[in-house]
Amino acid sequence: MPISEAVGFGGFLLGTVGTVLGVMSFLRDQGKLVVRLQWDMAMTGEDAAKRVGCITVTNTGRRAIFMSHVALRLPKCVEISHFLIQGGLKGQKLSEGDPPAVFPVDQDDLETYADKWQGIVAQVSDSTGKEWLSKKVKTIPSWAKTPNLTVKRDCAKARSPLP
Repeated sequence: MPISEAVGFGGFLLGTVGTVLGVMSFLRDQGKLVVRLQWDMAMTGEDAAKRVGCITVTNTGRRAIFMSHVALRLPKCVEISHFLIQGGLKGQKLSEGDPPAVFPVDQDDLETYADKWQGIVAQVSDSTGKEWLSKKVKTIPSWAKTPNLTVKRDCAKARSPLP
């Protein structure tokens, strides 16, 4: 193998490695938000029986992201599409290494959506218009647990003496 071919092959290898490293660095150098939704949490200093939801937003990327608003996204079969979170309307900048932003959600008015609780997710919109969604919650929240009236009625009939 002549020297010119060896130098050409070495240049090909170094160019390929440099391109792969540049693309990997570019893909890693973007902002990424992780949104988490939790139900049935208690707040200190409040009534112990009052339960609230909690939306936690963390920037795990390398670039700062400005959150424009935070909301609960309801399923499509409901006439209202979103519930805006009061504390999430002012906008907030999350940079790399910043502590997570936490937004409490009042659960008092959500009983009307008890049968659709599995479709409710948290949504964060950033200044570029990108929407970041939480995963769907797997455990049933307390506001979605409705008493099963059929079971209560059947149990009451079974306990009553026969006429």
